Amino acid sequence: MTKESNHHPDFKIESERLAFTKRYIDVVIDTSQTSKEKYKENMEKAFGDIDWGESSAAYIDILTNSSFFEMSKEELESLTKAKSKPYFARIDFQHEGSDKVEKHYIGKTSLYQRENQEQIIVDWRSPIANLYYEGRIGDVSYEAEDETYEGDLSLKRQYMVEDGLLEEIRDIDLTTTDELLQDSLAKSSSNRLTEIISTIQEEQNRIIRADLNKPIIVQGAAGSGKTTIALHRISYFIYNYKQYFDPSQLMILAPSNLFIDYISEALPELGVERVRQTTFTDYVMTCLEKSLSLVQDDKLIKLIEAHDEEVKIASWISGFKGSKAFRRILDDYLEEIEQRFYTSKDFYVDKYKLYTAKRFTHLFKEEYTYMPIYRRIEKLKSLLQSYVRSNKKQMVEKVEKFFDERIETALFERSKAGNRKEYVSKALDKKTERVIEIKKAIRTSVNGYMRQFEKKSLDQYFIELFSDPERLVSYSKGDLSRDQAEQLCHYTLKYAKKKKYEVEDLAILLYLQSHLFGIDKYYKAKNIVIDEAQDYSYMQLYSLKKALETDMFTLVGDLAQGIHSYRGLQSWELVYRDIFPRATYTELQKSYRTTIEIMEEANELLSLLPYDFPKVNPVVRHGDVPTYEEYADLETLAANIEEKVEAGRKEGFHTFAVIGKSMKDCVQISEMLSHRRPGSVKLLEEKESIPKDQIVVVPSYLSKGLEFDVVIIAAVDEAFNPKNELDIKLQYVAMTRPLHKLAFIGKRREQFIGL
Repeated sequence: MTKESNHHPDFKIESERLAFTKRYIDVVIDTSQTSKEKYKENMEKAFGDIDWGESSAAYIDILTNSSFFEMSKEELESLTKAKSKPYFARIDFQHEGSDKVEKHYIGKTSLYQRENQEQIIVDWRSPIANLYYEGRIGDVSYEAEDETYEGDLSLKRQYMVEDGLLEEIRDIDLTTTDELLQDSLAKSSSNRLTEIISTIQEEQNRIIRADLNKPIIVQGAAGSGKTTIALHRISYFIYNYKQYFDPSQLMILAPSNLFIDYISEALPELGVERVRQTTFTDYVMTCLEKSLSLVQDDKLIKLIEAHDEEVKIASWISGFKGSKAFRRILDDYLEEIEQRFYTSKDFYVDKYKLYTAKRFTHLFKEEYTYMPIYRRIEKLKSLLQSYVRSNKKQMVEKVEKFFDERIETALFERSKAGNRKEYVSKALDKKTERVIEIKKAIRTSVNGYMRQFEKKSLDQYFIELFSDPERLVSYSKGDLSRDQAEQLCHYTLKYAKKKKYEVEDLAILLYLQSHLFGIDKYYKAKNIVIDEAQDYSYMQLYSLKKALETDMFTLVGDLAQGIHSYRGLQSWELVYRDIFPRATYTELQKSYRTTIEIMEEANELLSLLPYDFPKVNPVVRHGDVPTYEEYADLETLAANIEEKVEAGRKEGFHTFAVIGKSMKDCVQISEMLSHRRPGSVKLLEEKESIPKDQIVVVPSYLSKGLEFDVVIIAAVDEAFNPKNELDIKLQYVAMTRPLHKLAFIGKRREQFIGL
């Protein structure tokens, strides 16, 4: 049963416990880097004036047993952030065979007495905290350090703490609905990413705590918490492996810089701010150690705004370059390149054979295959240099001995002194000449031998691949016709010869780089999280796995929002079957973002898609039915938007977005709104940050992954076509952005699907 705070019998005791914890944290922070004497003085100052009543004995015991301790910078920062809300829940657990009922207060970070390891706050990531997320009142068990602990869970309690004050207490049993979740979902979007820890649901918790030594793929519906689950999984990983990994060895690959800005506030709260955050494009350039000139990635925009033959060809090429069929072409190409480094020439220094071609090639193709091709060559070059160094003295001595023996023979055997003198003089000159020759050969022979092997740049190999349509047809084994190969080559070389590349070329370049030259170890990550993974191609995921030399990936995405499906994934099956065979695959169909009324309308769009997408199941939270209004001109449109924003603000909402199908529509809307409300409107582009106090205008394809309290989908010249898969997905993405209210505004109802 749930009880209101002012009637809860433990409200006074719990308020005292919270006050104590806050004061204790203050003392720890203030004295963490001062002397022990100062620590005791601060303790007396902080707690000397308090009468704790009935519970005083417990707190006095903690204080008298406390001792000064040093804290790491990270621990200090975590405690500072947690000060106003040190914990959000409590569980009471009695281990089997024990008489003691343990009270565990659960928060974002842990706080222990260093002298006796008595806990004050338990970290939400700790094994016992799992009972809060998954345990039911009664007999339960949890696992820690490969052991199972059983016992009785007698209490699950939730706290509403705001600005350091206890506002509400809720005790949960089997019959309750999770009212704290309802309250959390009803809040504004402004801090939802940072506050989810207290309301993580059972199915989300299982993904966060799933086997950290295996990859995981999450197909999650819009609003199912994919991003927050991914971030919390990183946080959980850091907590469990902090002694083995530095956070910088973990990496988040975000869909855009806009998205990185969006999640930036959540990262410090979760203690994962030191994790690398980048995009696929930026990461590839880092690995290649150069900045590439990229052709503007406007295929999606062209597909939205135009449907001509040229766009269709470009889309087909993008899709093929990202396919498994193209990976097979690359593998055959790399095999051909490797064979160019097989040799039939033995290695000589002058006339001395030091290494056979057979042995050299064996090492290259058998022993050193774990290395990229050019690193193998460098390794073999070093090997030959080592052989030369170790044989240098012996070779010089051999030459010297050869001439010394002849000189000695001449001195004893030649009868005429004149002849003897002349012979010895010539022999000495010849000896000097040969020693100089052998020393020169020693210096130059390795480089001379290595000249037989080609030395090309990554760009040159890339251009070579697309310079011969016949080669592509041969490698494709039936996947490419001659005409298609010529089209592919012509299209790619048009840019490559000017040293320009498309986004789809980056996976190819990364794959070639990792096989030919290798990736610097400083750029590699041990664990990778990819958000919006449905927009990655097969080739992107495969090249990342090969380049990073790990399969420890967390992939989260939603195929129903796959607006880049012309180059992205059509299903997860190939990913977990072919790229990550060890992966756990799981689905999340519950949506926690939006209301039932909004989600029911968005679900209608899923049935129009050519794939069998299951309907999204919204959590029980009701709201207004989405509205539709028409306008005659842009002035009326802007006035209508302003009305809705003002009405939303009066209801306590903070974040507002106007979503247009295309950037073209958004520019017109933004200009009109800005004219009426200077400084209060922001047109979002890919690399920009999201303002907190302005009306955001954003095209549908950039809104993916974002959320707002109120969303207005507006149409000017564009219309969503119910027969176009991309248009259905774009409207679905736009419709699943709001937490509370959704409105459509257009010149005519037919501009939207399903209205």
